[in-house]
Amino acid sequence: MFSKSQYFVWAASLVVAFSVAGTAAPLSGSLTLDLVITPDCNRLTFTGPFAVGCSKVDGVFLKLEADLVVTLSLSGLDITSASTFTFKGLEAQVFHVVATLGALTARTTLVFAPSVTEIEIVRDSSTLAMRYCVAYQNPGDITPPFFDCPQVDSNLYFLIENAGIYHPIIQNLGLAFAYDSAGALDGPLYFVKKVVDINLNVVGLVLGVRALFGNLGTAQSPNFAMGTVLSLEGQTVSGVTVRAETWFGARQGLECLAECKPNERVYGGHLVSDFSIQEEKLFIRNLVVAGVSNTLRIEFQFFTQPGDAGPGLTYLEWNQRALLQPLRLSVSNTIRFNGQLDPRFDTLQVSYRMGALTSTAIFYIYQSLTNTWEAQLAEFINSFEASDITAVSDLTLCTETLFVSSCLSGTLEHDISISAAVANFTFDAQLILLGLISHFSEARFDLRYKLIPEVELANSYVIGLDALKALSFSFIWKF
Repeated sequence: MFSKSQYFVWAASLVVAFSVAGTAAPLSGSLTLDLVITPDCNRLTFTGPFAVGCSKVDGVFLKLEADLVVTLSLSGLDITSASTFTFKGLEAQVFHVVATLGALTARTTLVFAPSVTEIEIVRDSSTLAMRYCVAYQNPGDITPPFFDCPQVDSNLYFLIENAGIYHPIIQNLGLAFAYDSAGALDGPLYFVKKVVDINLNVVGLVLGVRALFGNLGTAQSPNFAMGTVLSLEGQTVSGVTVRAETWFGARQGLECLAECKPNERVYGGHLVSDFSIQEEKLFIRNLVVAGVSNTLRIEFQFFTQPGDAGPGLTYLEWNQRALLQPLRLSVSNTIRFNGQLDPRFDTLQVSYRMGALTSTAIFYIYQSLTNTWEAQLAEFINSFEASDITAVSDLTLCTETLFVSSCLSGTLEHDISISAAVANFTFDAQLILLGLISHFSEARFDLRYKLIPEVELANSYVIGLDALKALSFSFIWKF
């Protein structure tokens, strides 16, 4: 265990060493500086919308971050250091090493942070959509505002994944407030996790081993655990790809370091204390039958959570894609089954493109409260591309039992977006309405300007109904 100042010296020494080595070997990387500002009356609580009634002169919260990524590339070997700095000092340190030797590829990730959160993938009971929950955290406690497993937490999923619910700077602030309030960013950096991925290509078969080794204890009282994911992938002569995975001592999910910024997330599974078989997965892709491309995802679990039916088949997803050439229609249908192979939710997507205009209709097929199946138009998207300008209208409609409590005149949300690029300047604007052309909810503006090929400036604003929610300034240098 080391203090943050010791890690700062370590990281600085590493950068200097890389810089010296750069005269003899390729050196690349990036430095990103972010300043995020929000009025203190708009602090995220996750118990409702932003607070209203900001004063004309009000206090602010400031969040300053610096992300330094340096990669040293040798012959068949890449060594990367990723450091995150905030007002508290060095917040997280991650090292990546990638080595390639013929058909063998090995990747190693070494993680140090003041806290770790094990996040598990769970599924919403009504639609079987992927969501998250907190399986383990140390130190601090972020539950609340988030939920412990196996309770499904949609808010946590939307804050981590870019699902369009929150603007990235709102995601950034929401996670920072939650982790900082829980005291998860105050401790010294300590060893959290090591991940080793080895892939070997043998006569068309890819053998994979992912070894996870981490600390499920504290910095003072470590409790090490180990997990392994074994995979085998191959392709038939007809192009069908089959992949099988077996999970020992680990489950599908991710690990969040410190405040869970995008560069502080380690995907590929999270550890559990029991080194036994936890999950099996089977993926079948590019199975073409009568011009229809089929993809299957099948999941088995061998542990029991409260409310589960028990070990066995838990989830099956079947996606079909086809191109109806005479009509110029692209059709995609995804149906989700539970462990009893009962269909629970179906999404049908139909797209039509004519010149610069693309129209997409998304239909939901689901069981209503009367236990009957209903099909409804859920989303209608139109996009127009002309030269360097793109305009998009994304209309989300009310679908009875899914969103009935928050609908206004049949419209759940209408997002109108415009993107433009002129020389070195790019501009993105999004207007969010809770009606067709009424009930303003939020406006988002993102601007980027490239000073020189290696340096960019970025600026973002999120404006709510009553006040400015947040704004950010960024400096990006790529070398």
